[in-house]
Amino acid sequence: MAFKLVVWDFDGTLADSLPTAVSIFNRLAPELGHKPLEDVNAARGLSTRQFLRQQGISLWRLPRLVRKYQAAAAEEADKLKLITGLPAALAALASSGVRLGVLSSNREDNIRRCLRANDAEQHFAFVMGYPRLFGKGKALKRIVKAERLTREDVLYIGDELRDVEAAKKAGVKVVAVTWGFHTAELLRTGQPDFVVSDASELAGIVGLTPTRVAG
Repeated sequence: MAFKLVVWDFDGTLADSLPTAVSIFNRLAPELGHKPLEDVNAARGLSTRQFLRQQGISLWRLPRLVRKYQAAAAEEADKLKLITGLPAALAALASSGVRLGVLSSNREDNIRRCLRANDAEQHFAFVMGYPRLFGKGKALKRIVKAERLTREDVLYIGDELRDVEAAKKAGVKVVAVTWGFHTAELLRTGQPDFVVSDASELAGIVGLTPTRVAG
């Protein structure tokens, strides 16, 4: 299957931001009253809602945490590196005529600063910062409509179970990458269309070379 539009999550998917995210999260803990994250490996096996409960973060306190986190992330945005192998994969996809975009819970300016610092911003037709941790499905539906494409034309790539769930709600195919926040085992519970552990596999899924489906 050849896709016309590939939409990417940012943190943990495009950007190798997990260590920075944990550092910021723990730095904010005393101010916001949530528990610091001590066992990252264990947390990777929890859904977002399970993680929030474990760390003592209620949904009504979540918007403040997101705002504070994004403001702190702005200071690190241009220091982040893209996941190994992705710069070449992005260049190959863009040069083949595939349209690329970003849909992330992070802020657009943070995302663009990172992409610019890694000489990758030019590959993306749009960057959408969606401030809610939940509800990306609605945003994906709006993107499909705005791009005047069918759902079959669009592929979403993310590193969290909520990314898989959002794509399912939007009716688009989804790639779950295992190099981000959630484990491969947790990601597979959402039944993604593809699971990949190396950036070199993405071109095949988009339709440039033979594909490998989730196993």
